Amino acid sequence: MRHLIKYVGILLIGIGMVTILIDTSAGAELPLLVGLFTLLISKEKKQDERAILLKASSTFLALTLAYGFKLLSSNLYTHQLISFQLTDINHFLILVFALALSIYYVRFYFFWE
Repeated sequence: MRHLIKYVGILLIGIGMVTILIDTSAGAELPLLVGLFTLLISKEKKQDERAILLKASSTFLALTLAYGFKLLSSNLYTHQLISFQLTDINHFLILVFALALSIYYVRFYFFWE
């Protein structure tokens, strides 16, 4: 069952990436958002206290980085230095979940003792 949830998350991420590139209507990002969230909450083979702590700290770090990026992009947009800003909550959550997963897997697989 654990692997099924992970595969569903990966499948939704793939569908969501294709959908967000092809469809520009509102809500096109939902499969990607749900897939990233599903993959983030799925359990690992080595699910111990350290893995849980890594996932929680990676999510906190991702939230901090994404909010910093949001503040920076809003400031640059206000001063007309860039032509976009991060205003949609779904896009912000996609950024948070993608960063959290990236940080978690790098820390889990490359820095695991």
